[in-house]
Amino acid sequence: MKNLYILSLLLVVFALNISCDDDGGTSSKNLSQGALTNLTLASGSPEFIINSTFTNTELKFSVDLSFGDPESFDLKALYKTFGGEFYGPVTIDANVSSFPKDYVLTGSEVISAFTEINSVSDMNAGDNILFYAAFTMKDGRVLETLNNKGEPNYYASDFNQIGDNNYFLAYPVTCAPQPGVYRIEMHDDYDDGWQTNDDNGGNGIQLILDGVLTAEVGLCNPYVDSPYNCVGDYTDGIDTVTIPEGTAVALWQFPGDQYGEISFEIYGPNDELLLASGLGEAASGPLTVILCAE
Repeated sequence: MKNLYILSLLLVVFALNISCDDDGGTSSKNLSQGALTNLTLASGSPEFIINSTFTNTELKFSVDLSFGDPESFDLKALYKTFGGEFYGPVTIDANVSSFPKDYVLTGSEVISAFTEINSVSDMNAGDNILFYAAFTMKDGRVLETLNNKGEPNYYASDFNQIGDNNYFLAYPVTCAPQPGVYRIEMHDDYDDGWQTNDDNGGNGIQLILDGVLTAEVGLCNPYVDSPYNCVGDYTDGIDTVTIPEGTAVALWQFPGDQYGEISFEIYGPNDELLLASGLGEAASGPLTVILCAE
């Protein structure tokens, strides 16, 4: 049996001035030095953007205060292209002095905020729109949650203990997928099949079409039964999935790689190489597989 690798994620977050006031074990936090928000999606709000229909889409979310005592905040947005360019940041709402505040932003409002975007034709699958807060503190300092490259602009070990807190929202841009048969070629360097989100087996690559899990593919393994119809000889295998005509959204999800032994390639209906994930490269989560319908 393989050794289980335990991975830990070290979070870095924005500095607060923290001090202990007495010897009795109690402490107090001086929150005047910083602040952080919690941004949450409203019920029914989309988690991603379909570029062709974005003009009439409504992005709904709430901005609340997690820590600190700011004078006000500005809601800002930053646009990151698939090629790595950044537009903005732009200010969506300014001088907000009460929490929480609910937002309903139409796609047309977001587009008009960026001078680089004239219409949905300028938005490509793989782009991202980031929303975050910039605080004005009571002493006049301005603190940005993200920098102009979309990177966290905050740090402090105390915030590592905060669960379920979103310091910013990221809306990935996608498109209606090209219909047809997609081919997935899968490999395992240890020659014992796939161990993904389980020490000895687990799930495969999942294809979710319009919110419904439609297909799942992966290599078989000699240890446990796979929860889907697996393929291959523990070293290599090929499977296909079909995206039907009229599909609005296709999401590809990878469950993870327990031992850094997995690699795979995904090809489009005309044998286009859409994604090549080298040995141990794919992290758990969405895969960037982009082929837009014509």
